[in-house]
Amino acid sequence: MTLPPKNKDKKPAKGKTSTVIDGLSAEEMSKEQLEEHIIRLREELDREREERNYFQLERDKIHTFWEITKRDLEESNAELRNIDRVLEEAEERHQVEIKVYKQKVKHLLYEHQNTISELKAEGVVSTKLMQNEHAELENELHEGRRSLKVDFKVLELSNENLEKELKLKHNGEFTETSNSFERHVQ
Repeated sequence: MTLPPKNKDKKPAKGKTSTVIDGLSAEEMSKEQLEEHIIRLREELDREREERNYFQLERDKIHTFWEITKRDLEESNAELRNIDRVLEEAEERHQVEIKVYKQKVKHLLYEHQNTISELKAEGVVSTKLMQNEHAELENELHEGRRSLKVDFKVLELSNENLEKELKLKHNGEFTETSNSFERHVQ
């Protein structure tokens, strides 16, 4: 990088120039005018100093306010970071809890399904047993009924045979009694 050439031309020093005050040069002014001018300049200097002090105080106030606000902002940002960290930790804990609850629910559903399957199997077995018992009881009742019918038929036949025998015996006795009566009557 090259620098531009320096100006070697120097302006000649100015000689003392006279100051113009209120349209007059300092040499043309009287002593009273110069004193009045000095008083005005001192008043203006005092005013300028007061203003300078005022602006310096204002600048200091603004700087203090800036520092306080900056510190408050840093504290707020630190607090926000802490809150974010706490929220992240809470979210992580929440996700872990959700995962645990999901596992518990999954386990409970599995157990529930097993219980339902067992109950269904028991129900099927129980139903089969009851059906078998019912069928056996029904067969026993049919056998008992058949047996009773056979017994009834046997009794009926036996009664008929007994009735025939009794009739025959009665008829025989009647005939014998009748013959005996007729023999006796004759």
